Amino acid sequence: MKIGIIGAGFGGLAAAYQLAKAGNSVVVLEAGKLPGGLAVGFKEKKWEWSLEKHYHHWFTNDEAVLGLAKEIGHEVLIKRPKTSTFSGDKIYQLDSPLNLLTFDQLKLPDRIRTGMILGYLKYLANWKNLEKVTAKEFLFKTMGKSPWSTLWEPLFVKKFGSYVDKISAAWFWARIKKRTPSLAYPAGGFLAFSEHLAYEIRRYKGKIYYSSPVRRIEKKGNKIEVKTLKSKYLFDSVICTLPSYVFLKVTKSLPQEYIENLLKAESLGAVNLLLSLKHKFFEDNTYWLNVNKKHFPFVAIVEHTNFMDRKYYNNEHLLYVGNYLPQNHPYFQKNEVQLLAEFYPFLKTINPKFDKSWINDAFAFKDFYAQPVIPINYSEMIPSFKTPLPGVFLSNMQQVYPWDRGTNYAIENGEKVAEMVLKSQ
Repeated sequence: MKIGIIGAGFGGLAAAYQLAKAGNSVVVLEAGKLPGGLAVGFKEKKWEWSLEKHYHHWFTNDEAVLGLAKEIGHEVLIKRPKTSTFSGDKIYQLDSPLNLLTFDQLKLPDRIRTGMILGYLKYLANWKNLEKVTAKEFLFKTMGKSPWSTLWEPLFVKKFGSYVDKISAAWFWARIKKRTPSLAYPAGGFLAFSEHLAYEIRRYKGKIYYSSPVRRIEKKGNKIEVKTLKSKYLFDSVICTLPSYVFLKVTKSLPQEYIENLLKAESLGAVNLLLSLKHKFFEDNTYWLNVNKKHFPFVAIVEHTNFMDRKYYNNEHLLYVGNYLPQNHPYFQKNEVQLLAEFYPFLKTINPKFDKSWINDAFAFKDFYAQPVIPINYSEMIPSFKTPLPGVFLSNMQQVYPWDRGTNYAIENGEKVAEMVLKSQ
């Protein structure tokens, strides 16, 4: 069977690998110049490893990706980095129940209550009832007003903006349920891992074409025709991993009802400023800092080299300043110099020693489709892998549920769709 895969992100690569391994003729069409999708990396001349444009890691219970890494023989490093929160005017380490008890921004009874609810969510297996209420309603009711307004509301406002009152409690449950104290990272970076997977696909006679954006998907008799800027292909089946909005733009003859239902699923974009520094930003060795300040222009600061050794990056200290934003936000029009000017006073608030003279280089990375918006009862609207066009399948981040989007679930869904394609033969 001849199968087309649109997109060389982790979902597309996982599907292509499984299908090629099963003996099918597989062609992957990728608009970019490198594999990896949202986890795509880049590599400066003096770096030994690549680095992601948007910060990434795996949890130690990410079975799909860790299993795939083991299968293809790719080394994975596991470490326990430090996770903290900036609240009031202080950084607090909040990555364990014991640390939560020292969080003096809450009264002791609120800390205990918050810890009990987090423990309940950690061990809760059935999330179905949680998707019937919003995270705001659940957290306000179970933890109380002060924990919601101090600990959670600033993060929800910064991450989801105008959608803050719509986010399902099931989404919050998944964030707590899945988190592990130790984190995993592929040796060489996510780009090295995706290139290794691409090599395995080619080893099974699969083909990958980069710089090949798809312009049309259309049913032609019992085949599916896929057109790029320069070429035309006929496939027996097609798996599309593009964002739903882009899939609808390039796919012909879809029913109007299906189009309307797919458009109901909304997403936010991501804007990341990456700084290469001469000095460590977090002297306490924090890797991930949640910024609990509504008026700050970013939601998280991630010092990658407090997780992975900076020796792989020419001994530079690498710091992400991250945001999730609506696609029409002005930050999507700003370059790295302009973003740094916006963020600099706030970075100095967190670390008064920080100075522009520390900066070796700055990069701005943006993506319009980075974070699905998960409302209540999302299981009733989640798109099916099968589309109304026979032989055409859709697999993207809006089908990751109840878990939060990530490369592990892209791989898991890619493997599920590959199995569906094999069964359809």
